[in-house]
Amino acid sequence: MSIFDEIRDFEFDPNKNKIFGIKSAIVWGHSNHSNSCSPVLYISKPKGVPQEQFEELIDCLQIKLIKK
Repeated sequence: MSIFDEIRDFEFDPNKNKIFGIKSAIVWGHSNHSNSCSPVLYISKPKGVPQEQFEELIDCLQIKLIKK
């Protein structure tokens, strides 16, 4: 069984409001079987990258998930 079998769709959240105290951008997975969602990917700012450049990167980010 694959994680893709359990997830209906994905949502990218740049998380600029830093929900739950998390500073990372988040990819959420919405469940097929309930109205719940769970974080499946966190994207953290590398220490050597200024915040402004990281936000620019997040604004231009495109994520593609491929089921194998």
